[in-house]
Amino acid sequence: MTTRVFFACVCALIGVSAVAMRAHTQADPMGQGQAAINVRSDVKLGIKGTGGTPGERLAKLGQAVGDQMPEIRTCYRKLTANAPEIAGGLQLKLTLEEKGKAKVEVTNTEVGANELVKCVSKVLTNAPYPDVGRPAAAMLKLEFDNSRAKGQLEMNAKSAEKAQVAVSDRGDGAKQASWSTQDAEVRFTVTAEPDAPPGTVELIMRGFHSGYAGFLDCRRKCEKGGVSPEGDIEAQLSLDRNGKPKVTMGNITVTHERAPVCSAKAFSRTKFEKPPAPLKAQVLIHFAK
Repeated sequence: MTTRVFFACVCALIGVSAVAMRAHTQADPMGQGQAAINVRSDVKLGIKGTGGTPGERLAKLGQAVGDQMPEIRTCYRKLTANAPEIAGGLQLKLTLEEKGKAKVEVTNTEVGANELVKCVSKVLTNAPYPDVGRPAAAMLKLEFDNSRAKGQLEMNAKSAEKAQVAVSDRGDGAKQASWSTQDAEVRFTVTAEPDAPPGTVELIMRGFHSGYAGFLDCRRKCEKGGVSPEGDIEAQLSLDRNGKPKVTMGNITVTHERAPVCSAKAFSRTKFEKPPAPLKAQVLIHFAK
């Protein structure tokens, strides 16, 4: 018979309510090896009996594991302090033999963090199980999640999307790519000669992806006084091995007198990755109306 047992969360969703569990067990005794237990928090626990474990032992084993949720939650929070993107599932087999400490076997993991797996395994191995009849065994499923992880994943997805550079061949062997800011207020076009190192256009364009704010500000300054900011700013951009830019300004058709100064400052403040070898390319910045 399949029976679901839910632990009531107390003390800010930490731990398991033994009273609620006993009441539920008395009202509807569990059959052998069938239960599902959830601790509602940033770490969710599911447990299912295995190895012929009777329902009563499984209930007490579930309660004992639930009592370790504060420590398991601490394992997760320590890790996400520096790596908030970590989230996912962890499946374990917990076995209590006639004597000795509990044994923990990892059967599947999606979290991709060895530190978390080791910490959780240590907590469960060293935990006390005084009221659990032996032998007993259960399959545990832990789900780790937090709002920071969701936000980080969304940010990573946006960054990955932004980092994609569609490079085309102009026909003469030169490589070129264009990218525009939101509402197409500023458009960047990067062109590398045929003999340029592979990846030149992509590396330089990624710098503009992350450093476009300076050029948006320059465009804003170039429309003050009722003057249209529309026009082009040409430049030759060189990067040394440290990613430090050197810019030689070319033709500028933006009419505002601030254009040469503010665009030069925007170039100097743009951060580029360190290239494997010095790079150079032609850059065209277009300001829309």
